[in-house]
Amino acid sequence: MGQKLKTILLVAVETVVAATALHYLRGALLHSHHHEINTIMPILLDIAFLAVFASFGGRLARVFGIAPMAGKIVMGIIAGPALIGVIDPYASGVEIARLAGVLFILFEAGLHFDLELLKKNIGIATAVALGGVLIPLVSFAALGHYVIGLEWLPSIFLGGIFTATSVGLSVEALKAAGKLETNMGNRIVGAAVIDDILGVLVLTVLAKLSAAGAVGAHGEAGGLDVMSLVWLGVSVIAFFGGAYAMWSAGIADKVVKYLDKHYSNTTGPYTRFFFGSLMLGGTLAAVVGLEPVLGAFGIGVVLSKVDNEIKHETWEKIEGYIHIFVGGFLVSIGTMLSREAIMNPKAWAWAIVFTILGLIGKYLVKYLFKDRHEGHQVGLAMAIRGEVGLVFVAVAISNNVLDETMAAAALLAVILVTVVGAIMFEKAVMKDTGVKPKPLGEAI
Repeated sequence: MGQKLKTILLVAVETVVAATALHYLRGALLHSHHHEINTIMPILLDIAFLAVFASFGGRLARVFGIAPMAGKIVMGIIAGPALIGVIDPYASGVEIARLAGVLFILFEAGLHFDLELLKKNIGIATAVALGGVLIPLVSFAALGHYVIGLEWLPSIFLGGIFTATSVGLSVEALKAAGKLETNMGNRIVGAAVIDDILGVLVLTVLAKLSAAGAVGAHGEAGGLDVMSLVWLGVSVIAFFGGAYAMWSAGIADKVVKYLDKHYSNTTGPYTRFFFGSLMLGGTLAAVVGLEPVLGAFGIGVVLSKVDNEIKHETWEKIEGYIHIFVGGFLVSIGTMLSREAIMNPKAWAWAIVFTILGLIGKYLVKYLFKDRHEGHQVGLAMAIRGEVGLVFVAVAISNNVLDETMAAAALLAVILVTVVGAIMFEKAVMKDTGVKPKPLGEAI
């Protein structure tokens, strides 16, 4: 207990020092007459300090024994307008870190996507994914519209936040439990990947609808017509069809062989190839009218077929940058909460309701299994939320779809349901195997 208190006090001091340094350094930069110094350097400074605050949050998470993701979001709440106010959630550097973090998160989810693995359990994985998406989507949308009194778009957005399971955290939990390669692990990962795809598709449609609504609110042509939705559907099918064709043809392996032949035999070219592919995938998706995150996911799927040794070595080099931007993304999410929203008892009350409903909605998939014991563990694993839910919250806030109270409640609920889901799954595995799994790592 004494060591924990000492660590908490040390992190508090570090946070105050970092916040003070950021405040005065940014002020000094903005007063400079040089364009690069007063415009570019504040962006780089914000990104750097987001990473610093993310480290503080990860350390706090270890002290309290919770997922690092939750600690980093809490640190964002502390550093943002809710408390210290040293980070502006809409500063250019913060927005860059937020977008880059989302792209890296979905790229990593795509790299976890194993079509061969999915084919083994496609039936039950699809059923679990559909149930895990439809139950939260419908129940939260109904709650939002008929009980809370929201319009249908924010109500469906509310449902979308709780649809997708965290692939990264699920994989980490299964790894720690030694069950990643088991049949149950295959089913969980397959279902998590499918409902992540469904979640991203729902997000894409809702983002388009909210953007169209925002345009209409400014006196221009609003709404999303039928042809736009048809084009969106065609784009999604063409995009994933193209990704599957490239995956099947082993395009990534062919590029790797080309790099081996014409460039140095180090991981440097592979690292640049991975990073360039990520940006290319996100850009192509944006050009055809889809969300960039969909492109990041799709190109991750294509690259998932690269030789495992090369992929592992390359990923180790990229991971350092990923921690910077993913950590920055998580901290930036916390900064989006205002002081009024955090202190709002109504937001906390709804957050508790959302957490309970979010856990139950995913857990109900246990009834799809004949073996209730296996169904129990799958249901708990699927309850672990994370990246896509946070992306939903970020999009909803940036498009003013949810008011401050509902946005705060949704964000708090995503954090709570993620932490509680991970703890419950770990306990279930410990009871089943008799071996306590290792703590969850940095993956998200």
